[in-house]
Formats: sequence, structure tokens, C-alpha cells
Amino acid sequence: MINMIPEIGHILLIMSTVFALLSATNHLIGSYRNNVYLIHFGNKLFYALFITLFAALCSLIFSFISDDFSVAYVANHSNSQLAVGYKIAAVWGSHEGSMLFWVFAIALWGAVINWRQATNKVNLDSASLQADKAYFGRVLAILALVILGFNLFLLFTSNPFARLLPNIPVEGRDLNPILQDIGLILHPPMLFLGYVGLTVCFAAALASLLGGKLPTRHLEYMRPWVLLAWIFLTGGNAFGSWWAYNELGWGGWWFWDPVENASFIPWLVATALVHSLVLTRKTQGFTLTTLFLCLLAFSLSLLGSFLVRSGIVQSVHAFAADPTRGMSILCLLVLFVGAALFIFAIKAPALRREVTHALLSKETFLLLGVIVLVVAAFSVLLGTFYPLIYELLNLGTLSVGAPYFNAIFVPLTFIAVVLMGLAPLLNWGQSTHKPLKVLAVPTVAIAIIAAVLGYQTKGDGALFLVLGSASALFLLLCLGLSLKMILKPPRSAPERLPTARPIQPSASKRARVAMMLGHFGVVVTIIGATSVSFFEQEALLRMGPGQGKPLADYVLVYESTEQVESQSFTAIQANISVRDAKQDDRVLGYIQPQRQTFKSNGMEMSHAGIDHGFWRDIYVSMGLQLSDTEYLIRISYKPLATWIWLGAMLMMLAGAIAAWPVRQVRHVEHTEALRAAGTPQLGRL
Repeated sequence: MINMIPEIGHILLIMSTVFALLSATNHLIGSYRNNVYLIHFGNKLFYALFITLFAALCSLIFSFISDDFSVAYVANHSNSQLAVGYKIAAVWGSHEGSMLFWVFAIALWGAVINWRQATNKVNLDSASLQADKAYFGRVLAILALVILGFNLFLLFTSNPFARLLPNIPVEGRDLNPILQDIGLILHPPMLFLGYVGLTVCFAAALASLLGGKLPTRHLEYMRPWVLLAWIFLTGGNAFGSWWAYNELGWGGWWFWDPVENASFIPWLVATALVHSLVLTRKTQGFTLTTLFLCLLAFSLSLLGSFLVRSGIVQSVHAFAADPTRGMSILCLLVLFVGAALFIFAIKAPALRREVTHALLSKETFLLLGVIVLVVAAFSVLLGTFYPLIYELLNLGTLSVGAPYFNAIFVPLTFIAVVLMGLAPLLNWGQSTHKPLKVLAVPTVAIAIIAAVLGYQTKGDGALFLVLGSASALFLLLCLGLSLKMILKPPRSAPERLPTARPIQPSASKRARVAMMLGHFGVVVTIIGATSVSFFEQEALLRMGPGQGKPLADYVLVYESTEQVESQSFTAIQANISVRDAKQDDRVLGYIQPQRQTFKSNGMEMSHAGIDHGFWRDIYVSMGLQLSDTEYLIRISYKPLATWIWLGAMLMMLAGAIAAWPVRQVRHVEHTEALRAAGTPQLGRL
């Protein structure tokens, strides 16, 4: 008997499409006419939109758990022998389900915004409250329109509930073995939540443009969504590289794969957006920069989705290879981005604001940092798409690999880190040379240390080692000076520009702590990446029982080979002991790499064995069988590899500290504060 859950899910998806259209219509008309009743009705419709999408997602999850192979998506990406956790993760493991999860996440975040706006009691006059209702009405209308576009894409080109009637397979094809890892449970959902955060930023920016103004309190409303988007994108990229490091036999942690770049590029722009928002909140200038970055970040996330799902690149990370679907996503990209840029061009002049700042001030360095991050994003974008464009023009095939990305990205990262270190030491709106004088002698010492390291390496990448080590040491020095300034502020602190609202001391201290922790995370990641890149030791060996290999301060001995049986695969496992070369070969532990053969499809893959440590990782992968007892074994000593992801965790923690809500205080418009302070306004951006 065939259950009707997939049909119910399909109907719910259709209902959510109708609710999205009705919600967007009511919100837009209500906001335009300042009709509270229409906006309120649109809010109710958005809740209905969220509920139907949640129920549709649950229907697909149930189809996976119940092994309903009459559903094409389940039959293609699951198997009755698959663990329940992987069955649930398989929902977003490929194209159709991941798009449904993405749309559901947009509805979830929209419902949270809806609920927060309805329950948040802010001390505002009636005119401001009315303006806020219209603003949030426009935000929810734009989110509903994005959901509408994605829903139509799902229904007409990528229906996750499509049946395989009447030819129902007895067994599913199984989930791609590479995806059968905890990384599938963590990596895609975090990336999608990050993309959804960028969608909210896109909606908030468009809502401000359509309203013709960006009050200070609207910047405060936008801030947590920007930070949450950045946190999830940071986690998504970090877990993605960690997944690749643990799962792929050759032991890479970052490899400039086009599909991985698709998520890294929006992260770079989101990082620029975080700093641009700080700049706008503090000075009430650079408004157009912040709004444009909101539009750009969302556009690049859509472009990345097109890259992943169009089939124009070949990668183990790609979700789909259907040009029809890729063309549909491209149409959505052109529609959303084209409309947003048109509105930006029309409305931007009304949002220009004058701001004054000295050349050697925090504003200047923050703005330069934003520019460098955007340039870095477009340099990665160029390297990713240039081979595709080259081939599209029938000019042949071209490969752009790590040498290009490293040659462009590493120097830009060095510049960004220098700006990152200097900016916190400077004052808002004022020029000062004191921090530069204090840093002069230590900077020379850092340059000498970095040069010595580069000279000792004497390799092709010696310059990259110099830049990496110098940037990490310089940023660490600047963080130390910043901490000293926080613990012992100057007696006569310079007068600050008036802020948008009274900032509580606890909130201000929290922001400084978050900034320092996030920048320290960058230091840790740079040190880890530089150490692995330049001081890794590796050996490719023919090994069998009783054979050993000294590497760094260790001796690795091949002890035995055994057969391993699991629910989904059989494996040949090597048991390799790790011994201390300095203490009479004392056994420190065992590493167990495997050659796995999956039962469902006979696919073979290498599963690496890793001895993780704070100061080093020992990485062993098992290759092809060379004789009755010997196998091809790759052994790698990777110093400070764990620091790469430790730094990312520190960055996420910093973002969470900064995004944590503070007690609401009465808002004071920044322009009135500027007039009261008599601050001159020069220049235009």
C-alpha cells in the first residue's frame, strides 16, 4: 500500500506558495498605504506560510525514515541500510531537499522576525511605531517574494515529492559514501542558515531603500541578523574544510574547489558587511556602502547556488548537474538582483549622508578593510568563473588552481590583517600618530623574524610564509596594545562622536571583547594554516605488517591488517602504532585508516585515520593493495592543523557575544545628536 504522505507534502508546498503570494501582496499594499490591518493580516499569512513549509519538510523527512522508495528523491539518495541520522541528513544532502530546507529556513527566520516585532516593546512615538510597522511589512513582503520564487522553482523543476510510479524500486541507490559523515549533518544546514541570514539582510536593505530612509533604530534591527548570518557562514565554511580534511584520503583542508569557493565568497562579503555596519552605526555615514553590501552578499549566495546546482562545474560537492535547473536559478538571480540594483540606483541619492573623518582615523582603516575584503571576494570569484567563461567562448580549456588563488589572496589577506590590527587602536573621527609610533620598533622586529623564517625555508612559497607569519605576529601585537588600552584607558580620553543611542557600559565592553576575540581567532587560524602549508612532513610508502617509518619525532609502525564489518560497508583496516622516537619507541596510540567498500553500490573509498593533537596531527590514509600483505600508505605530520578550526570556533564565539541581545533603551536619532553637538559635516558618500 502506498502512503499519501508525499502527496500531502506536495499539497503543503503548493499551499505555502499561495500563502507567500498573499502575504507579500498584503504586506506591500499595507506598507504603501500605511494600513495596519493589511499588515497585520499579512503577518498571519506569513505564520501560515511557515507552518505549511515546516509540515512539508517533515513530510519529506518521514518519507526518508520510512524508506518510501516510490519518491524519486528518496530512492536516489537513501537506502534501507542507511543509519537513521544519515537518512535525516540526506534530506538536505542533494538538490531538491536542500532547496526545500533553504526555503523553510527563510520562512523560519521570517516568522522569528514577525514574532519579535510583535512582542518587542520599544519606547517610540506613534509616528515611529507606524514607520516600523511599514518597514517590517516591507521586509516580510520581500522574504515572501523570495520564498515564492524558490517555491515555483521547486514545483516546476525540482519537486522533492515526485513519484516513481508505477515502477517502484525495491531498494534505494544509497547516499553518496563521501556524504556519510557527521559533516553532512553540520555543514549544509549551517551554510543554508548563513544564506538565509543574508536573505534577511537583503530584505532589510531593500525595505530601507523602498522606504527612502534608514533610521538609526533600523540599523539596530539589522545588526543581529548580519551577525547571525556571519556566524553561520563562518561555521559552515569551517565545518566544510574540517569535513574535507577528515573524509578525503589525501588530507586537504582547503583546496580552492569551485563549489567550496561558492560559500567562501559570500563569507568574505559578509565579513565586510559586519565591519561596514559598525562604521555606519558609529558615524551614520557610509549608509549606501552598507546597503549595497547587503544586496551584494545575497546576490553572491544566489550565484554560488547557481554554480553548485547548474552542472557547469564537476565536483564531489556539487548538488546537481541539470542545466535546466541551473537556468531557472539564473533567471531567479537576474530577477532578484536586477530588481534590487534598479531600486538601489533610483533610491540611493535620497540616502546619501555627509560624514567627516580624518585620514588616519578608525573610519578610514575600517573603510579600507571593507574594500580589501570585497576585492578579495571578487578575486576568488574571477578565479572560479574565468575557466568557465574561457570555455564558454570556445577558447579551449583552462585550469586556475591554487597558485593563482594564493598569489592573489595571501597578499590581500596580509593587507586586511594589518588594517584589522591598526583600526582598533585609532579614535573615531580623529587623527592620531601615537599608535603608529608605538608600533614602529616592534614592527621592525616582526619583519626581521618573518624574513628569517622565509630565508630558512628557501622555497617557492617563502614570500607567503613571510606574509603569513608577519601578519599573525603583527595582529597579535596590536591585540596586546588594544587589551592594554581597555585595561588602562588614557586619563584624557578624546571626545567621541555622539552615537545613535546611549550605549550601556556593559554593551560597549562586550563589543570590545567580541572584537578582540574574533581578531584573535583570525590570528590562530593564520598560524595554523601557515604552519600546515610550510612545515608539513609527508611520506608515501609501501607498507605491510612489521614495517615502520620515522617521521618528525615519531615512528609509525604497521602492526596488522584486519577486516571490519559495519551496517553499510565492509573495510580493510590497517592498525598503525604511533611511537615516540625520543623515548625508546614508547607506544603513544594507534591510527586505523580504512579502505571501505559500500554494500549498496560496491563503491570503494579511502577513510583516513587521524591522531588529533593540540600541537600536531598525524594523518594516515590507506591506498591500493600492492601485494598480499602490503598497501600504499600516505603518512603526514601536520603541525598546528587543529588551530585552523580552533580559530574559526573563536570567531563564531566572538560573533555570538556581539549578537547577544542587550536590554533595550530609548532611541535617540543620530542626526539630532550631531546637531546638538555642533559637529561639522563634510564630504559626501
